[in-house]
Amino acid sequence: MYEKIKQASLRFLELLGEPEVAIITGTGIDIKIDGELIRSVPYSSIPHMPTPSTKSHKGYFELYKKNGMNVVVACGRFHYYEEYSMEEVVFLARLLGVSKAKLVILTNAAGGLNPNFKKGDLILITDHINLMGVNPLKGRNIDELGEKFPDMSEAYSKRHRETMKRVALRLGIELKEGVYVGVSGPSMETPAETRFFRLIGGDAIGMSTVPEVIALNHMNVDRIAISIITNVNLPDCMEKAPIDEVISVASKASKELSRLINGFLEVQR
Repeated sequence: MYEKIKQASLRFLELLGEPEVAIITGTGIDIKIDGELIRSVPYSSIPHMPTPSTKSHKGYFELYKKNGMNVVVACGRFHYYEEYSMEEVVFLARLLGVSKAKLVILTNAAGGLNPNFKKGDLILITDHINLMGVNPLKGRNIDELGEKFPDMSEAYSKRHRETMKRVALRLGIELKEGVYVGVSGPSMETPAETRFFRLIGGDAIGMSTVPEVIALNHMNVDRIAISIITNVNLPDCMEKAPIDEVISVASKASKELSRLINGFLEVQR
């Protein structure tokens, strides 16, 4: 696997260069960077890269020049509920890490477990609970990437979270915080499961992000994550969450999320 990642990284660097910041987009999320678009590169141009099969995950990189930095937006990710192994799910994150990304910003569409959350809210993830039933580091360790048993006491980089909160305050953007529960999917949660996830401390729930964060932490790459709440999961009044509506809510909230991320990028360096 490490040889595949290295081969992919060599091609990535040839086409896009070293990204100082990389952004991974979630379901229905479209991040617009206020900078010069240098080029777009399909995932298919990178050897060994999987191809997204989930609706709204486009499958290409965009390279921007913003505030003197190379910023790469990865438009589309891979989920464990697709046909992919966990190694393939985190291939993108590992590729970005090996390609010298200093910070990866992960975004996702999530269900709200916290009764104070509503559709369209932006949630800065402070921690997570892995209920996917699998860990991307299971099996033989890739020693070139990191140690077998990485510390997870700061899964989401505190320094960057604090900066993101200051930027949100300055821009007048409501940015809530919470714990993200990662599940394998693809079925949505039952009312009983929803009660359980809330009781154990979950504020939002989704089917991504956790494996990538574990892989990036393994590689000692800074990472933060922001959820868009696309549906509210309350056990006594469960909302239906058809995928088209999830995509629609995420798409509408992408404008505010893009404004937040652009503001964050402007205070880097």
